Amino acid sequence: MTARLGQHMRGLFETDVFREDGTLVSRQWHPLPDFRPSVHEEGLELLQGRTPSRTGLGSFDPFLGPFSIPEAMTQSWAVSFEFLRDLSPSYGDLVPILELWLDQWFQRRAQEPQTGLAIWKAAGSAPSRSDVLIWRGRRVINWLAHLLPLLPSFSSSLQGRIWHGLLADIASLIEPDRGFLANLAGGWEPMSRRAKWTRAAAILGVSGSAPALLRQTTVSEALDHAEELIAPDGMFADGSPLGTLSAAADLAMLTRVVEAEPIAQRVRQALASLQRADGSLVTFNKQRGYGGLVESVLGPGRWRRSSVLKTGHIGLIEAGSTRLWLRTPMGVSEVGPIVEFEAHGLALLSNGPSGLSALQFDRSVDLIDPQIRRRDEDGSALLEAKASFEVEGQRHSCVRTMTISDDGRHVQGEDAMFAGANGSRVRIRTLMFDLGEGCRAVPSRDGESILIRTPANRAWRFRCQGLDTEVNEVNIDNSAGLSQNRRHQLLCRVRGANLAKDIIIRWDLQVEDLI
Repeated sequence: MTARLGQHMRGLFETDVFREDGTLVSRQWHPLPDFRPSVHEEGLELLQGRTPSRTGLGSFDPFLGPFSIPEAMTQSWAVSFEFLRDLSPSYGDLVPILELWLDQWFQRRAQEPQTGLAIWKAAGSAPSRSDVLIWRGRRVINWLAHLLPLLPSFSSSLQGRIWHGLLADIASLIEPDRGFLANLAGGWEPMSRRAKWTRAAAILGVSGSAPALLRQTTVSEALDHAEELIAPDGMFADGSPLGTLSAAADLAMLTRVVEAEPIAQRVRQALASLQRADGSLVTFNKQRGYGGLVESVLGPGRWRRSSVLKTGHIGLIEAGSTRLWLRTPMGVSEVGPIVEFEAHGLALLSNGPSGLSALQFDRSVDLIDPQIRRRDEDGSALLEAKASFEVEGQRHSCVRTMTISDDGRHVQGEDAMFAGANGSRVRIRTLMFDLGEGCRAVPSRDGESILIRTPANRAWRFRCQGLDTEVNEVNIDNSAGLSQNRRHQLLCRVRGANLAKDIIIRWDLQVEDLI
């Protein structure tokens, strides 16, 4: 291996890693397993010179590669080498095309400013320190997972450049650019939690790929940071289901880092608590799917579910063939606590591109002090989600309470808004429920209830006394934009002008036996 690093960078590794002339001592490197499912359609598009539409990079010369696009050097998907996951060996010999693309990468990188200070001075709107750290960490992970197996097939000169680039990235993860930090007029820019996590995951990935390459203190520090960013209940520190899934996927790659396994076990339990019957992830937002990644990370074993994930302000109750999740949002929001409900393995109340199953406010508010609690009483399980906000100095509260019978055939809900003593208050725009895919809603003749039929030909009766309930049909374009899915919503609106200070809305769902 002909990669060379300067003396100041060699000191970040173990003492026997480099020879006296600075070249890397030969050692065995183990490729990292990547559990993230590849998107083969994107891989085929990429080989034809088209980047995914979400990147906004457009087309490129297939022989030169995506780095022939100037913007690619500051675009996460490209600079993090995420595209390597989608280049399947089933496409044929990837070595010639990757040699051309990597050569373009190194040429472009040689033209870019090489220090943090130079980058900062060269660009008026340069990426943040956190962005750069995330790109570098993900690049290290992707190179160890996808380039390392192909490395012996590359030319010796390209191998040398790859080793040098990899080691330089690893060194920069361990120790930041001191010159950059010393010259920042605005002072120290703290790293985001995602940047801290990516740095720790990349360092642990290097430790698993090449044991004894890094100093033990560096690996121990990364383990400590990973431990700090995963809460006792297994959720990622930001409480996000998607953030937790991403952390679980990173931990699943560390098969050779036994010290990280207790952290991975905690995250998997939290992930299992957020898994639907079809394997997909409950996100409480408009993003759907991720079932393939959840399944691959959890593996074939059975995991105990947690009833409350306090870090994400998420609760779970199960009874019979029904399963219900409730989450209290935090921060700026236009909705109250959000529900996800499935019965007989199918989503009944869900959240998607058309809306969230929650109380809709007439304005955005800053939700604080989120709470979630569960209790069991009188043969029923109860979940309560609560958050507060202020309007003109007056404290308001929004509470959603869900109760499910012990046989799972009857669900009762209550949404309450308690206003402050004086001043204006937030009004309720509507109480919305986004029905699961394939569910159809039909109003009763008397207009007092709604019959919801599921794709499995089961039925539930919805009632919301005192409110006008209408069925709304929305068309959702699929990802390719070639077809549309129709989804039904239930919109419950207060009759007339409600001037009451406090509002309490009660509704329920009950199994309807079809004849």
